[in-house]
Amino acid sequence: MFERLSNFLDAHLGAFAEKLNKNDVIAAISAGMMGTMPITLGVAILSILLYLPIPAWQGFLTNTGLLDIGMMALTVTNNMLAPYVLVSMAHAYAKIKKISVMNSIVLAMGIFFILMPLTVVKGDYGNSYTISTAYLGSNGIFIAMILGLLIPALYSRLIKHVGIKLPATVPPMVTDSLSPTFVAMILFGCAFLVKFGFSLTPFGNFFDFFNTIVGAPVMKLGASVPALIITYTFSNLLWFFGIHPSAILSVYAPAMMTAASANVQAYMAGTPASQLPYLGFSAVYSLLIIGGSGVMIGLSLSMLTAKSDRYKALRNLAFIPSLFNISEPIMFGLPVVLNPIFFIPMVIAVPVVGTVGYLMVKMGLANGFNPLIQLPWIMPAPIAGLLNGGFGLLVFVIVGIVLSCVIYYPFFRMADKKACKEEAEIRAAEENK
Repeated sequence: MFERLSNFLDAHLGAFAEKLNKNDVIAAISAGMMGTMPITLGVAILSILLYLPIPAWQGFLTNTGLLDIGMMALTVTNNMLAPYVLVSMAHAYAKIKKISVMNSIVLAMGIFFILMPLTVVKGDYGNSYTISTAYLGSNGIFIAMILGLLIPALYSRLIKHVGIKLPATVPPMVTDSLSPTFVAMILFGCAFLVKFGFSLTPFGNFFDFFNTIVGAPVMKLGASVPALIITYTFSNLLWFFGIHPSAILSVYAPAMMTAASANVQAYMAGTPASQLPYLGFSAVYSLLIIGGSGVMIGLSLSMLTAKSDRYKALRNLAFIPSLFNISEPIMFGLPVVLNPIFFIPMVIAVPVVGTVGYLMVKMGLANGFNPLIQLPWIMPAPIAGLLNGGFGLLVFVIVGIVLSCVIYYPFFRMADKKACKEEAEIRAAEENK
């Protein structure tokens, strides 16, 4: 049965995943999202320090003005991810297309801000214009992603037909700056017409149109707890058969980033943690990656009870990486991949832990969640839970770990007994020589 299922997945899903991995757009999305990590991880320590729940420390930050300065820093980083996504994605796609990276970024940024609605402020010396930071956060991430892919794609086509040809004696810096002149005229002209066209609609601008008609339904379906559970269950199924789920998860990453950004914006606007728009989504996600794909922490902890020499040796290599949410040593060393014993726990771990996690959110265990503290994914789960949401979220994480152990332990015992039997047979055979 497993062989037939494996052959089917290799022939169909494996080929599909391979095509996704090789697709230029998917590769650009993956690289673009990874490119924003210096922002999200770079300010992580600042977020932690600003929100340490120590009254004396909070008083010091407030009295010295450090809290206000810190909040300003978080506002222009975590709370304004759209421009960073735009630059990172345009950079990644331009490199793939082998066109000018700088021109692609500049054009994408220009069009992004042309389409963005501005507020007119009338003054004694004329009008000025302001940009709402709301359009630079969660309301702009999907648009930034689209423009980060679309503009380099259009640029690569247009530059072949309307790019200015300059003599070889002209310095490359001058050529790169002047050759896309007509391309820029065309793209900016189209952006102007799009902006004007949407000003005549009830939406008033492209951003509000997109977020109402496209963005909201996508987020409602994609950034929901059921969608999260289904996506990670499917990626675990692929992972079991040796198909790395990175292609599937990279496509899902924009929804995850938009949800995180929306939580940050709401929290900074004064929304209580219990009323964050994507509290359940973010909290459950933190459970599904404990120990790596498949909530693998339960299997790595089960290995502490190993009696066979084989698994005793493996735990010394795989246990520490699993604490830091790296599952590859277990997946390929145990192995879990194509091991019939672990098929059931790999399939049921995510839906069981995810569903119980969602029930715990409804019970209020995640009400202390602070979305401003965005820790690296390799942070051990108990530490991340304590820093992100205090004692309540620590209990939330511990329950998830215990559930994972309950799911994996019986199957590991079965594998360990089998290994012990095989080792006993090998020793007996050697003694009889």
